[in-house]
Parts: sequence; C-alpha cells; structure tokens
Amino acid sequence: MVDIHSHFLPGIDDGARDAAECAEMLRIAAASGTTHLVATPHADYRFHHDPEVARRLLDEARRAAPPGLDLTLGCDFHLMQDNIEAARETPRQFTLNSSRYLLVELSDMVIFPNTGELFGRLEEAGLRVIISHPERNPLLRQRPSLLREWVDQGRLLQVTASALTGEWGAATRNFARKLLAEGMVHFIASDAHGARGRTPRLDQARRWVELSYGEDFALRLFETNPRAVVEDRNLDPPEVLNCKPVAVRQPLWRRLLGPFGTASPTPAGSPKT
Repeated sequence: MVDIHSHFLPGIDDGARDAAECAEMLRIAAASGTTHLVATPHADYRFHHDPEVARRLLDEARRAAPPGLDLTLGCDFHLMQDNIEAARETPRQFTLNSSRYLLVELSDMVIFPNTGELFGRLEEAGLRVIISHPERNPLLRQRPSLLREWVDQGRLLQVTASALTGEWGAATRNFARKLLAEGMVHFIASDAHGARGRTPRLDQARRWVELSYGEDFALRLFETNPRAVVEDRNLDPPEVLNCKPVAVRQPLWRRLLGPFGTASPTPAGSPKT
C-alpha cells in the first residue's frame, strides 16, 4: 500500500518526537503492509516548512527504514495566503514527491467563501489539489454539498484510515463512510503522528473497505491512485470506481424468520459496520 499522508519525521512538527519513535513508526508501517510512505510535515501557522531540513531528516529516516519501505517527501499544506504565494512561485517545493499533487489542509475554524478560488490559484500554477481529511473537519461535515462541488470541479479527497474504523468517533466515521459510499474519496491515508496513537496502519481500514465494497475498490484507494500520485502520473479513469456495496448475506436463522425475527436484518447492499 502507498500512504501519502504521514508525520514520521522526528522533531519537525507534532508527529514523531525523536528518531526512536520515527523508527518504530516505520516498522509499524512496513509490518502492516505499507510499501511507500510519504513524509508530510505541517506547513502552517505553527510549523514552518523548511524543505532542506525535511530532506536531511528524510535521509536519516531512510537509513532506519525496514527493507522494502520507500520514503519520499511532501508536506501538509495549510491553505493560507503565505503558503499560496510561495507555492505559486515555486510550486513543487510543497508537493508530494515533487509531483503536481498538493495535499491541502483546510481550517476547522472557518471555510472562506473564496476557498474554491484559492484552489484555482494553485491550479493555475500547475498543481492538483488533494483535500486532506475532510471527514474530520466539523464545518465540512455540515456542508457535504461543498465537497461535492469541489470534487465535480476536479479536486481530490483523502480520507483518514482510522476515521473509517471509528477511532475519531461516530460522527467522523459516519461522514467518512458517507463520502466513500457517494464515490467522493480518491485516497485513504494514515495521517500518522506517532507509534502509540494515530499509527501508520492502513491494513484495518483496507480490510473494512474490501469487505464492504470489494477488492477492486480497495485496490484503487490504497494502491493505484496513491501510486499515481508519487509517480506524478494522471490517475487512471475512473478516478473513483462506481462503488456498489457488497451484499451482506444474512445468517440462515434470520433469513428463515424473515420479518418475524427479533432483530431487523441489514438491508441488502449496505456495508457492514
């Protein structure tokens, strides 16, 4: 699997605290099936993005990485004026593996009315916007139509693996699954920040997606689409499959009882929770 959102570089933001935790995060990622991990240190009001420092830390992390785990660099780009101007001037200093793809984080305090126009300014510089973890943004959870508008305009969505499996609470889980069911998700990534909580595991979320939507859909979200990003290729059409939930087969006793069973059956076509 290819994970395009992870904070494993030590001491550079609120991710790994030191080299030891960085090494443990890399071990966890490799052991759970990740083969390519992109470092995405924050570029926001709190953390200044210094590509040279990040590259030096990445070189050190590569020496500690398990065999078979590739590491590349990007950033978690907060949508703010200074960043936008810097990205327009030198577009690839912020992107994922120096590709055209930019991982963009929105404020959870305010969604500016001209956010779409700000995306357009980045796109004029040749960048393609990936909106990170919209399911965890309380403002966006209240405005799913805005996300649909952005997706229809060609923007991409990345959902957090642990959100799908419920680690961010029911509201976040339900919205993440709603986005998935409506065919609006292009990538699932870990947004890992540590070796104990928010770890770089994708395997549990992938298992849920496979059981709910099938292996082809999971392959697209965990491998095909994110690999196209780190290789700076166009996403293969369709970017998101026409996701039809796998029909859930009821236990024999419930099928025999039918409507007289003591529990309501799961509707055919609904993903398991």
